[in-house]
Amino acid sequence: MKTISKSLVLLAALCLPLLAQQPEIGFVRIVNAVSPGTGKASFLVDGRNLYADGYALGQTTGGYGVKAGNIQIEVRKEGVESGNTRISLGVGETMTVIAFAERLPAKKPDDPPKWVVKLLRLKQQDVERGYGVSMVSVCKQEEVALNLTVEGRDEPVRAFAKRLAISKAELGGKRGEIKVSLGDRVLTNISPDSPGNYVVIVYENAEGAIEALSYYDPKFVVAG
Repeated sequence: MKTISKSLVLLAALCLPLLAQQPEIGFVRIVNAVSPGTGKASFLVDGRNLYADGYALGQTTGGYGVKAGNIQIEVRKEGVESGNTRISLGVGETMTVIAFAERLPAKKPDDPPKWVVKLLRLKQQDVERGYGVSMVSVCKQEEVALNLTVEGRDEPVRAFAKRLAISKAELGGKRGEIKVSLGDRVLTNISPDSPGNYVVIVYENAEGAIEALSYYDPKFVVAG
């Protein structure tokens, strides 16, 4: 027994300096909503390409662990001017970065359309109680009208995803499946397993039709 105890003490003494050297990290979630251009989008954090194969339109990820602090993010896609932003990421914080595209003003009436990548950040705030849906749109129009059909409710919840701003729909303690629809077309489904915040991002596909994706974030988010 004494031998085991001494071994554990020695192991702890060896591991503690190594743990102390570990960087304090935060997390970055990537969302690709860049519809113009060709191929996939590349996301670079401080010059390092996160995924060599690139991200398809409408693809989102979990949180990538990166060293907390000031971070430079760049997004590249063929046929679109690159976009970049600098974020300040706290230890243990998760920040979502949505890449989308805006059309540049034409210098001449017959100039072909040109696009530039823009980046929208969703920051976390206080933990929510109950079940809620946070919506944001990167479409051209100022808002997109959605219906949230909640299992167990007779009537859908009418909601509006605003351009580059967060809007919310409170669902109280309801846990049923949620269908997010545009008219009669279901854009995305939400399966609330735990109380918290479910984020819906509305974007346009390559043909200009409106699509949506969703993911879970235990905290409220605000665009900024």
